[in-house]
Amino acid sequence: MKEFFYRPSNAWVGDVIPYYEGGEFKLFYLHGWRDNDREGLERGWHLIGTNDFCEYREYGACKIEGGTGHILKVGDTYHMFYCVFPEGKQLVCHAISDDVLHWTPIPEDTFAADDRIYELSDWRDPFVFWNEEEDRYWMLISAMAKGNTNRKGCTGLLTSKDLKQWEYREPLYAPNLHVGAHECPDLFRLGDWWYLIYSNYTDRFATFYRMSRSLNGPWIAPKEDTFDGRAFYAAKSATDGRKRYLFGWNPTKNDNLFGWNPPKSEGKDYDTWDWGGNLVVHEIVQRSDGTLAVKVPDPVDAAFAEQVPVQFSTITGSWSAGPDGDSLTCDSPYGFAGSLSDADVPAQCKISATLRFSETTQGLGFMLRAGVGLDNAYYVKLEPQRNRITFRGPIMQSEDGGKTFPYEVELERPIELLPDRPYEVKVFVDGSICEVYVNRDVAMSARMYDIEQGKLGLFVSQGDGVFSKVKVEIRKS
Repeated sequence: MKEFFYRPSNAWVGDVIPYYEGGEFKLFYLHGWRDNDREGLERGWHLIGTNDFCEYREYGACKIEGGTGHILKVGDTYHMFYCVFPEGKQLVCHAISDDVLHWTPIPEDTFAADDRIYELSDWRDPFVFWNEEEDRYWMLISAMAKGNTNRKGCTGLLTSKDLKQWEYREPLYAPNLHVGAHECPDLFRLGDWWYLIYSNYTDRFATFYRMSRSLNGPWIAPKEDTFDGRAFYAAKSATDGRKRYLFGWNPTKNDNLFGWNPPKSEGKDYDTWDWGGNLVVHEIVQRSDGTLAVKVPDPVDAAFAEQVPVQFSTITGSWSAGPDGDSLTCDSPYGFAGSLSDADVPAQCKISATLRFSETTQGLGFMLRAGVGLDNAYYVKLEPQRNRITFRGPIMQSEDGGKTFPYEVELERPIELLPDRPYEVKVFVDGSICEVYVNRDVAMSARMYDIEQGKLGLFVSQGDGVFSKVKVEIRKS
């Protein structure tokens, strides 16, 4: 079955550089072959196009060998800024085009860090835009500032009048938080707020955002400052003039670099996260207070609209059908209760339901690809007492896993969970890929390798819950 979340044949999607024009999102990306140690950079940028995030047109290679950057159009000319890594150096490069398909590098425009404000070690991922307030171009760049601590990761800043000669400025944002550089910077404005996006792989591994009323700062970290969890990275945004979308990748797992996959586990669920994977797109939502959330894009949601009949049978606990016949209620104040569907979950589908719970409920949610014993499953769990949603694989339910696995949970996302309120949960399954959305607030990406098939389960742990409008839907025929 063709994967719904895009990746090229026999390769993987790395960092995405989105550009919108003429009714199409043109998505440049680093094409990860994984037959070398350079994350696909030797074979360069590739280009795909889409207008619905469901179907993609492949334009092929751009013949630009380099790392992440940015595209902008000035007059009739397209400008590409990107990075290269010759002999361990990191340099910013410039190329131009009249059709976004064929690019001509301008070698004399290549430049490095200044070694005065910025370290020479990190100088990549340029993002360029016209700053009307200063009447000049600004370039944001992934860099390391000079300083006395290793926590020198920053969003560097340069300015230019002509896109050729650049003046080094003090960093736009240098909070001394991260040991690694602020990767893949991105900047946009919504209403009265400016938003700065960057990704980082030290301390916390995620795509972050900051917000400010002014390009001069201060840059505020909101209470929840990420868009997704560990399995979504290097995200950059683009808008069609109506909505803004976030383009990142859900990484695969092909190595066990640190030996955390227990010897008795023969699968891949607990291997190391890789660089690159499948393209995942979130829609950005601006809340009334200016903070950002994400939701599933409408075309992706609508693509799964052919309902598969599903019936549930009680495995343990007390379950009853609601008076409308469109809900299941469970009361399990002191233990765990679960029910299972009558058929396996399709390999590619959307699972959705509206969940409610009481003030004392400890947890409730879905079991994916579950067996009759309910332990061999992937758990998507709302935890009201901790205000989070979590993802746990089968090892967390086993005795050996409990002895050896170093974490309480595998993936988690914070979300305010209040009793007696509805929470719409949508889970998109595509082979090993799992994408979870709650309301118009939270996204959580995950991978599911070791259990390839099984049933859909509903569960409640120490409390009560109501599951309304439970649906399993596949793509339209």
